[in-house]
Amino acid sequence: MKRNAHNAQWVVGIAVVMGAGVGRSVGDVGSVEDVCRRCPERVERLFEWLDLGRAELGAVKAAVDGKDWPAACRALLIYYREGKTGGWLRSPVAKPGTGTDPTAEAILKDTITCYRLTAKVPRRSDGGLDWAYNGPNGDREWGWGLNRHFHLSALLGAYRRTGNLAYVRCIDRHLRDWVTSNPYPAKKSRTPQWRGLEVYHRVARWAEIFFELQHVDELSPAARVLILSSIPDHADYLRRFHARGGNWITMEMCGLATAAVAWAEFEDADAWLDYACKRMLPEMSRQVYPDGAQKELTSSYHYVALRSFERFADVLTRSGKDAPAAFKQGLARMYNYMASTIRPDGHGPLNNDSDLSDHRSLVISAAKVYGRTDWIYIATRGKRGSRPDGLPSVVFPYAGQLIMRSGWDADAHWAFFDVGPLGIGHWHHDKLHLSVAAFGRDLLVDSGRYTYMGGAFRGHFVGSASHNVILIDGKGHKTGVRAVSEPMSGNYAVAPGFDLARGTFDEGFRDVSGRATHTRAVLYVRGRYWIVVDRIATDRPRTIQPLWHFHPDCGVVVEGSAVTTTDPGKGNLRVIPVSNLKWGVELVKGRTKLSIQGWYSRCYNLKRPSPTAVYTAKIAGPATFAWVIVPAKGPAPTVHAEMTDADADVVGLRVEVPGAKPDRLGIPMTGAVSVNGGGVVVEAPAQ
Repeated sequence: MKRNAHNAQWVVGIAVVMGAGVGRSVGDVGSVEDVCRRCPERVERLFEWLDLGRAELGAVKAAVDGKDWPAACRALLIYYREGKTGGWLRSPVAKPGTGTDPTAEAILKDTITCYRLTAKVPRRSDGGLDWAYNGPNGDREWGWGLNRHFHLSALLGAYRRTGNLAYVRCIDRHLRDWVTSNPYPAKKSRTPQWRGLEVYHRVARWAEIFFELQHVDELSPAARVLILSSIPDHADYLRRFHARGGNWITMEMCGLATAAVAWAEFEDADAWLDYACKRMLPEMSRQVYPDGAQKELTSSYHYVALRSFERFADVLTRSGKDAPAAFKQGLARMYNYMASTIRPDGHGPLNNDSDLSDHRSLVISAAKVYGRTDWIYIATRGKRGSRPDGLPSVVFPYAGQLIMRSGWDADAHWAFFDVGPLGIGHWHHDKLHLSVAAFGRDLLVDSGRYTYMGGAFRGHFVGSASHNVILIDGKGHKTGVRAVSEPMSGNYAVAPGFDLARGTFDEGFRDVSGRATHTRAVLYVRGRYWIVVDRIATDRPRTIQPLWHFHPDCGVVVEGSAVTTTDPGKGNLRVIPVSNLKWGVELVKGRTKLSIQGWYSRCYNLKRPSPTAVYTAKIAGPATFAWVIVPAKGPAPTVHAEMTDADADVVGLRVEVPGAKPDRLGIPMTGAVSVNGGGVVVEAPAQ
């Protein structure tokens, strides 16, 4: 390898060369002569990195040997313009046009949107953009998004659609400005410009821009040379300062592999790719459970890791290599998890630090690759593909998640019950949370993530109070198991007429003295209703607060001790407490004083007030109580239910739905779950 670490003297030199003198006139740096005159050490380093022994770079080498740096740059750019490298990234030139795109037009005026927040990026004193700007509310995520160059992808997409060359000229200006004003620090960084994830994203976007615009003159020779001169810096960062695991390393190694394969002319490209393979390939087994769930147990970061693994496999193929069979099998398991967990409207679970994302098109595309027509059936709600084998519901025993369904049609019931570990990253304190959707809409929800900025709102959305769990003495979960090495067993069952899972949170409640644990069992009588049985074990009197969070679009009212949604002609839900406890119930929506409550966030930086039913009761000691959750299209029916045996190992309930015979249910709260053997779990007569 030519260089394992950047020479400190060179880094300082580049910082001086790239400082005020260059930045003030970056708009004038458009030709190779400009770059060679203003950034001589950067240009010379570029040619030191290149493998000039390659026959196809003969003209470049001849110019370098003569120290004719402008000629060397021109020869290198001709090589790329006339060559076929990065072939998968090249595409026909868009027909020039005068159409406009509102997002791109705003970017022309320095107005950029990151994570749904729009701001005009300030200019530095030398005239360039302030790449350290963290957006209108000072959120580092905004600054990181700016330096991921999402907006350059937006400009490129707008150019493809309109042929408007003004958008390419803006890409050109921003690239020249970024490279010349952000020297490589050659050390691990948390700055917006040089953190690892931003390095990865830039490599991916620059590769697309560099090769797609090879025959578009509005991307200046200077910008092309500056991109090339910065790629070794980016590769060096990804090689030496990457994360140790999680979704970060999947992206960073994907970036390193992309640099290696797209720009194979660099002498260390093979070493970059070898290193990326060494670090990336084992990550499939390290961070993906055998059931297909990525160990962060966060729908959005499952997607991030999956796409990085997939892109890495694609880059390997482009290099003439192939990903191992076990790696490809891991991809199939990850897609199976994604397909199996999506709700009828196509969105994945809103668990941990997730956004509500529609996964249908991704699942359908993957189904064609892996020959899984059952995934197509799920994603199209039964309109295409083949019906999955077995029952609609599925358990992921490592993730500790039960997905309950009545079927795969648009109006099907869907529920998500979490009895598993926290996750290795981006976790929320939400063990035993239950989400429910039915008849085409979300009803009981996870409140989402909203922000990473810290403060009271971050604490709320991460905490137990934003989930459908139980607070003890006003407090939520303190900690939890982050990952498991063995699958759960004996605490779940999926049968033709019902699903059941049970879990216990016993890791402690924050700032609560003494001992308190919560065991919850959820029984789904397929196609009809859910029963939730809660058992609190405690060594002293407590105040308990079960929470039921409804989607913001739901109209919610309290009827006696029950809570119900009341939206005409839509999917509705009734939550009915079953116990001898004296419940108080309050609907809270959009509260910010005393304690935050009643908020919902479908995606980062967006939140809405949402109705939350806060039940409160005092218990003198251990207590067992239950809930009947009944969905319906139109008015939710009033159901009569009673607990026939609250203290036994198997809690008995009698549930009577109008127009149907009573159901007698036995829900095991200890020991292995029995399915019609030794003790009947469900005895629901045919209706």
